[in-house]
Amino acid sequence: MNKIGAGQLFLTLFVGRVVFLLSMNTVLVGGESLQELIPSCLASYLLQFLLFLPLWLLHRRRPDQNLLQAAKSLLGRFGFLFLPLYALYFLFFAAYLLSLLQLFMANIMEPHASLPLIAIVTALSASYAAWKGIETIGRTGAIVSVFAACSLAAIFFFLSLKINPLNFVPFFEDGGKQAASGILLLLARSDGLTAIAFLGAQTRGRLGLGFVIWNTVSYAVIAGLLAVMTGAMGAYLGDQLFPFYAAASFAEMGAVQGMDAVLIGIWIFCMLVKLSTDLYLLRLCVESAAPRAGKWSVLVGAVLTAGLSLAICSMRDLQKLFYGSSLFLPFTLVCAAGVPLLLLICDLVRRGKAEKKGGKRKAKKAAALLLSMLLVFSASGCREQIRLNRRLLIEGIGIDLQDETFLLTVQTTKITEGETREVSVYTAEGPSILEALGSLTQQTGQDPLYSHALVVVFGRSCADAGISGMLDFFVRNAETRPNAQIMMAEGDASEVLTAKREEKTVSAKVLGEILETQNMNGNIARITLTDFVNHFGNDGACPYLPVVRPADEGVEAAGTALLDQQGRILAVLDEKTTRGALYLLGGFDRGLETVSLPDGSQLTAELHDLKTDITALVRDGTPAFSISIRCAADIGALDGGVGTRYGESAYAVMEQTLAEEIKKETQTALDLCLGEYGADIFLLGRRLHQANPKEWQKYAEQWPQTVSQAVISVQTKVEIARVGQEDTPAIE
Repeated sequence: MNKIGAGQLFLTLFVGRVVFLLSMNTVLVGGESLQELIPSCLASYLLQFLLFLPLWLLHRRRPDQNLLQAAKSLLGRFGFLFLPLYALYFLFFAAYLLSLLQLFMANIMEPHASLPLIAIVTALSASYAAWKGIETIGRTGAIVSVFAACSLAAIFFFLSLKINPLNFVPFFEDGGKQAASGILLLLARSDGLTAIAFLGAQTRGRLGLGFVIWNTVSYAVIAGLLAVMTGAMGAYLGDQLFPFYAAASFAEMGAVQGMDAVLIGIWIFCMLVKLSTDLYLLRLCVESAAPRAGKWSVLVGAVLTAGLSLAICSMRDLQKLFYGSSLFLPFTLVCAAGVPLLLLICDLVRRGKAEKKGGKRKAKKAAALLLSMLLVFSASGCREQIRLNRRLLIEGIGIDLQDETFLLTVQTTKITEGETREVSVYTAEGPSILEALGSLTQQTGQDPLYSHALVVVFGRSCADAGISGMLDFFVRNAETRPNAQIMMAEGDASEVLTAKREEKTVSAKVLGEILETQNMNGNIARITLTDFVNHFGNDGACPYLPVVRPADEGVEAAGTALLDQQGRILAVLDEKTTRGALYLLGGFDRGLETVSLPDGSQLTAELHDLKTDITALVRDGTPAFSISIRCAADIGALDGGVGTRYGESAYAVMEQTLAEEIKKETQTALDLCLGEYGADIFLLGRRLHQANPKEWQKYAEQWPQTVSQAVISVQTKVEIARVGQEDTPAIE
C-alpha cells in the first residue's frame, strides 16, 4: 500500500480548505456580512475536534484499515452498504466545488469561457493524479500548499495596510442568526474529516497531532482573511458574488497592482489537487468492492463530476440544494462522525482484530500533475478567444445625464510599438450605463475591458439626480477595480476627460497622478469606489466626492461635494473647509498652513503626520463626540528675518496659533456638514454604533437630525520640529 507522511496529508487537506475559502460569499452564509463568519469559525473549530474524536479512536484501534475496510471487517457484507454512501459523498463534493469554479469563470472572467470545456479539462486533468495514486497527490498537494500559503499571506499583508476600523460593526446584531448559519455552513463543508477516515490508513506519522495543527491553521487562515477583508472593504464585499476575488483586486502596494491574477492561479491549482483527492477517494470506495475496477473508476468519476457540475450550474433547484447546508450538513455529519462512531462501538463490542495489508508501490512524480495543471491554463477553452489588441482598454469613464439618457465619455488607451500610451476618447449614450458602454463595441469593433478603469467621473447632472442608482454596474461587474478613483465634475464629466495639457488629452492615469499631488497638499478629499459604496446607508452616513474642473494644467481640485444618502448634492466645500474635513476623514497626508502670529508676522508651516482620534459616547441622552487632533509641523517660511533666532516661548506661540487654525478649520467643516446639512461624512454614526450598539438603535432612524444637534468638542495640538539651539525669543 502506498503511504504518505502526515505532513503531506494535511497540506493536501489544507489545499482543499483554500478552495472552499475562495468560493465563500454572503449568499452561501445566508446574510449580508462576512464579518459574522469570524465567530462561526471559532465555534466550528471547536466542534471539529468533537467530530474527529470517534474517527481518531477508531483509527488508533485499526490503523491499517480505511473506513470501508473497517466496516467490512466489523460488519461483513453489511459493510458494503456504506460504499454507495461515501461514493456519492465524494462525487457530490467534487461536482459542487467544480461548479463554483465554472460560475466564477462565467461571471468574472473575460472573455467568457466554455463551461463544458472547463469542466471536462479540469476533471480529466485531476483524474491523472488520482490514477497515479496517493503519493502523487500528496507530493503535489505539498507543493501547491506552499504556493497558496505564500500568496494568501501576501494578500493578507496588502489588505492589512488598508484596514479602516470603521468598517467593522458589532457582532450578533441579528441575534446570532447569521453566525449560526455560518457554523452550519462550515460544518457542512468539513469533508476533510471524511478524507482522513479513508487516507489515515495510508499515512505515516502522528495523525492526531497533524489534525490539531491542520484544523488550527485552516480556521486561523479563514478567520484572519475574513477580518482583514472586512476591515479593508467593509460592506462593499456583501454585494460581491466572489468577495475574495474583489479583495485580491483591492490588495495592492507600490508596483503590485492587485493580486487577482494570483488568486485565479491559486484557485485553479488548488482545485486540481482537491478534485484529484476526491476522485482518489472515490477510487478507494470502488476498490473496496472491485479492486480491478478501481483505476478505471477514476475516469468514470471525472466524467460524472463534470456532468453533474454542469447540471448544478444550469439548474436553479440543484444550486439551492448543493450551495446550501441542507444536503451536505447531514451528509457530512453521518459520513464524518456517525459511521465512525457506529464502527467504533462495534469494535469495542467485538474487539475484532484489524486485517493488515502490505505491499508497496513505486513513488510517482508530482511534476506530472503540475504539468497537467498547466494544460488547464493553456486549454482554458475560451468560446471566442479575444486577443488583447482586440479589447478596448478603458481607463476613464465620464457619466453625464440628460433627461433620462446617460451620456458617456470613455477614455481608452493603447500601448503602441514604441511603448508610448495613445489616448483615445469615445462618446456613447443609452438609457442605462451598461447599454451605453455596450454601444462602444458597435463603434470600435472591440469589446470593452473595464479592469484598467482608474477613474470614474460623475457630472454635476448626475449629482443633481442622485448617484446611488448609478452604481449598480460598477458594484456588480467584477472587472471594475474596487480601488478606482471616484470624483464629480464641477460641470460636465466630458469636460474633465477631454481636458488637455500641452495640446494633449490628459489621460486618466495622469489625472490620477495630478489629484494625488493635490491630495498630498491637502487640497482634495479623494475616495475609492469601495469607500464610496460603503458610505451609502452606512449607519446614517452620507457620501462625499472630490470636485474637479478643467484647468491649464489639465485638471484641478474645486472643492468637495457633500451628498445625501441618495447621492444627491447638498453643497460644495471650499478649499479651507475641505482641509478641515480631511483632518476628520483621516485623508490628510501633508499640506501647507499659513497663519498670522501675534506680532503680525506670517508663518508658513508644513503639516504632516496628522492623527485624529474620535471617541463616541452618550451624555445626558445626547450623542457626544470628543475629537483629538495631533500633528507635526516644519517651519517653511517666517518673515521675521534671516538672522532672527527663536526661543522656546516663540515656538510655543507658533504651535498654539497653528493648533487654533486647525481647530477653526475643523469646526467650520463640522458646522457646515453636520450642523447645516446633517451630512455625516465622518462616520460618526458608525463610531457610536461600535461604541454603544444599544444606544445607537435609538438614533438610527433620525440620525441626520440627531447628529446636527450632537455635542462635539475638538482639541488640537501641534509640535513644531526644533532646529538647532534656539534661545533668542523674537515674539513676546
